[in-house]
Amino acid sequence: MTSASITGRPWHAPVGEFVPVGRRWDDWRRFLEHRSGRTDARMQRVLERVLDERERLESLEDQALDAALTVAQHGQRRRPDHDGSDGIAPALAAAAVAADRMLSMRAYPMQLLAVLGMHEGCAVQMMAGEGKTLAVALFAALEGWRGRVCHVVTANDYLAARDGELMSAFYGRCGLRVSSVTNETTPEQQRAAYDADVVYATGKQLLADHLRDQLLLGGATAEIDYQLHGMRPGTAPQPASRGVYSAIVDEADSVLIDDATTPLIISAPEPSTLMQDAVLAARGIIDELEPGVHYLLDRAWREVIFTEAGERVLDARMHLLAKLWHARERRDELLTQAVLARDLFERDRHYIVRDDEVVIVDENTGRAMPGRSWSYGLHQAIEAREDLPITPPTRTLARMSFQAFFRRYRRLAGASGTLQGTRAELWNTYRLLPMTIPTRVPSRLAVEAPRCYATRLEKWDALIEAVLEVHRSGLPVLVGTQRISDSEALEEELALRGVACSVLNAKQHAEEAQIIERAGEARQVTVATNMAGRGTDIKVPAAVIARGGLQVFMLDPHESERVDWQLFGRAGRHGEPGVAVPFASSDDDLLRLFLPLWAKPLLWAARYRPLLTPLLRRLLPIGQARAQGRAHFARKQLQKREVMQRKQLSFAGDDAFGSMGRRGASEGGPDH
Repeated sequence: MTSASITGRPWHAPVGEFVPVGRRWDDWRRFLEHRSGRTDARMQRVLERVLDERERLESLEDQALDAALTVAQHGQRRRPDHDGSDGIAPALAAAAVAADRMLSMRAYPMQLLAVLGMHEGCAVQMMAGEGKTLAVALFAALEGWRGRVCHVVTANDYLAARDGELMSAFYGRCGLRVSSVTNETTPEQQRAAYDADVVYATGKQLLADHLRDQLLLGGATAEIDYQLHGMRPGTAPQPASRGVYSAIVDEADSVLIDDATTPLIISAPEPSTLMQDAVLAARGIIDELEPGVHYLLDRAWREVIFTEAGERVLDARMHLLAKLWHARERRDELLTQAVLARDLFERDRHYIVRDDEVVIVDENTGRAMPGRSWSYGLHQAIEAREDLPITPPTRTLARMSFQAFFRRYRRLAGASGTLQGTRAELWNTYRLLPMTIPTRVPSRLAVEAPRCYATRLEKWDALIEAVLEVHRSGLPVLVGTQRISDSEALEEELALRGVACSVLNAKQHAEEAQIIERAGEARQVTVATNMAGRGTDIKVPAAVIARGGLQVFMLDPHESERVDWQLFGRAGRHGEPGVAVPFASSDDDLLRLFLPLWAKPLLWAARYRPLLTPLLRRLLPIGQARAQGRAHFARKQLQKREVMQRKQLSFAGDDAFGSMGRRGASEGGPDH
């Protein structure tokens, strides 16, 4: 087993590029050893050594421990890439003792096993509350000791800032510098932040900064190119980062799977009065069209098909558009975006309006993404629909998908609490092996079967009554919604019944830390979008734990079962008791959009009370499976397009510049 084969390919070898036969064999050797159990057996032996060494180091005085940490750091720096996991036992033991003394966090054997798994190139699955943050920090320290920058990839800016601050004392004791890079980090601060040994940041932030550096360096990727550029005389602009070498992806399924289909684009404004006039004219034309008569909208695939009646109307209104849009393909593209802006993209769900600007909301995290825009004119179409100033269209300077970006890292590992259904894809795309870490203590989280209702209105009323019942019992309750508008409406409904609640969404994010801190207190009611999902650790007082713990209600089922479990996992952490209750109705978006045709009539049958609950409980997994199947298909198609594009434009020499000067990204992808 060689540690250099964590991703199974040479540094910076992108998808579809030639990989030597020996390297491919190394991949499959790792795979076969993993499947045969040899990897697990080896890690168990190393774990025993780590525990023995930690017991010895725990008896040392601080000065002697600092000396042991220095020895461990020098040993890691001298350790060659081909050294296996046996060589990290002394270093991991020293890091674990340092974490205990500086953070009062004593790593459990299961957390140390997770570190060994990440070192072996695994995506480790740890249940919520099992100490994933500490395990990631321990492995990041081992990587930082090697003298190359280690990126810890988080699901959002809040977690990047929180975890970097939380672990700063530990890294300092280990002789490492730690920093976090977020949207709030200024360009002047970025260079100093990226000079740290361990950098916490989101995948979007890392990719955006990487693309900017690529533009500056003309596509150079090796670390030596970054260093040589820094030696240039004068005041030439310098790259922000130190390149890509090692990455630990926290919430790996969210970053590597859910975000994989959206390429990130570096663009520059390209003012065009023609575009501004066109989107305004398109809005007026679409207002004359009737869905189902003039066009058909496939909401699941976000496709628009104009009928013959619609084509006649469009032909009659062609004079309202400039000649640039008279070609049928360009006209249909423009009007399709106008239809999507009116019928598909919802305010306070897909975007919010802040200071007369359309701000995209990430559906997976519930967080606002200021400074980013949709491509292909969709952003301008939504601005026209909202009667806001039309921003200029943009010209693409560089683009890259998250799939291609993370495959550039020489060393890649991951961790998450929800890797269900992603393991084959993580191996096929990133050469990450799956590994499930046993729980330290048995879970006492009780997840009820979905409570099913005929209509959304009935479900809404039942949810409010359930919240009131829990509130009267004195227990805390967390309600998860997908739409910002639902969280605000629920706040109003509860206020009418005399119950005050805290609301956490993309509009009200300033007090996120305070809201999360209070969410576990007795009689506290918290309503949150997916912002209260991944990485959110709600502390529950002992008195509340004794009475049953946090109660979690989910208003709508998500397209992925993994996202459901991220919300459920806010309760019952650390082996505490807790309850999670999903709600569902026959008119939920998941069922309307993703059920197969043969199952559609069953939704009507489900309105009859005797059939309601058993039918919906069987249809929900079908809808989620089909939604995830479509998402997986989209990711595979994206990967194929990237490979084909790279072959066609191989003279450009780099993914980031294969589309330089071309229009936009895949439909709905954000420009940055």
